[in-house]
Amino acid sequence: MRRKAFLLAAFIAVVVFAASCSTAAPKVTSPVPTKTPKPTFTPTPNWTPTPLVIPTATPLPATATPLASPTPVPPTPVPPAATPQASSITAGQNVNMRRGPGTAYPIIGQLTAGQKTVVSAKNADGTWYEFAFNGDVAWVNASLVSLSGDAGAIALAQNVPVPPPPPPLPPPPPTAVPHPTARPQPTAVRQPTAPPAPPKPSYAWSLASAGSPAPNCGTVHFDGKIQYANGSAQNGVCVYLGYYGPRTIKFSGASGAGDGNWSFSPCGGNACTGPVEIYVVACPSNIGSQPTGLTLDPGSSPPIPQSDKFTVNITDRCVTGQWTDIIFKGSQ
Repeated sequence: MRRKAFLLAAFIAVVVFAASCSTAAPKVTSPVPTKTPKPTFTPTPNWTPTPLVIPTATPLPATATPLASPTPVPPTPVPPAATPQASSITAGQNVNMRRGPGTAYPIIGQLTAGQKTVVSAKNADGTWYEFAFNGDVAWVNASLVSLSGDAGAIALAQNVPVPPPPPPLPPPPPTAVPHPTARPQPTAVRQPTAPPAPPKPSYAWSLASAGSPAPNCGTVHFDGKIQYANGSAQNGVCVYLGYYGPRTIKFSGASGAGDGNWSFSPCGGNACTGPVEIYVVACPSNIGSQPTGLTLDPGSSPPIPQSDKFTVNITDRCVTGQWTDIIFKGSQ
């Protein structure tokens, strides 16, 4: 019974709740919003639209002309530089080699006849050549050798040795002690005097010694020397001998005669009679190629002297047929 009563009570509660829900407040309807009308367009009086101008682009050419490719220019070939040929000298006889360009320098050896060597330099006037010798530097007189090559292409020597000092001058003679004044003598009658002799010409060389004559029934010959003022031997100085037809020029130190020496045999083995004159002259340009002497044309004029003359008249060679130590000495 209790359970039925409970279910009835629950039913009644549900009905009451449903009734209360049906008597709720009425539903409120929301108002519909009103649309705002669009504004009316009013045209501007006397207005003209500005047309828009679009620039027209320049059309590109259909086909572009290709640029011409530069033609390659082949390089101009440069010829190889010519290799300069070294000049060389050949000795025609035994020639002294010296420490420097001059006979005042000491001798350090000899070039033998036919010996050839390469020239490395020359002095300022081209009269001496420099070359290598046994690891040292040697010089030789240009007139005593023959040159193969261009003399103008030879370089000037840069380190020319300083010449050795000249030998000391001899001491001056002692001053003479004046004697007491003698008594005045009666004045003698003055005799007319001969006119003074004209002064001797001044030359670069002087005849310092006329030599030592001696008999020689064989070959008549004249031997002599060329010296500097200090007495040392000087090579390359030309000496002239005139004897009737034969006229010969030689230079000192040539043909193996020795340092500073010269020698003439004008008649060979024949008898010699007549005057002979010997003196220093200027060297001809071709004397270097004639180490044994240069014979002149008998019809030519004798060369101009550059020294005093040695003269002799040969009458009998068995009495006087040879002369030695005929010395010409330089003034400087």
